[in-house]
Amino acid sequence: MRFTSFAAALTTLSAASARIIGIEAPSTLAPNSTFNLTLLTENYIQSVADISVAWGYSLAPGYPTTLGAFTQSSYLGPNKSNTLENITVEATVPAGLDSDSWNGSLILSAGVYSLYGASSGPVVTGFNVTVHVGEETSEETVRSNGTAWIVNSQSRS
Repeated sequence: MRFTSFAAALTTLSAASARIIGIEAPSTLAPNSTFNLTLLTENYIQSVADISVAWGYSLAPGYPTTLGAFTQSSYLGPNKSNTLENITVEATVPAGLDSDSWNGSLILSAGVYSLYGASSGPVVTGFNVTVHVGEETSEETVRSNGTAWIVNSQSRS
């Protein structure tokens, strides 16, 4: 009887471990509108405490390990962390993207700050998608393909 309870508890624990593996956003964004920035998740072998996500825009091709301009952020915390359900964050398209300077393809980059495992190892993982500026935000979405960058380093003195 005890073994059955223990096995059931282990099954529940393993199902609760997940991590963020990408982003999804509308392929066309209208300045001064809101859109859903979706954080895509998958099952993972250990717990991951997602702390926050920050995002920004840059002209294509963008710059490695940066978010670009018009940065915004959202706290994730325990209520939006370690879940197999995709996480939706409401984002605002900056009015400044209406400028002629921002015509063409833009890179929407997001960085997710997470603590991995029992030791809470800090990691910032970046994802990006190519979007366009238009008159209205589209229903069609684009998804990131893998990670754009991962930062987990210790400074040495």
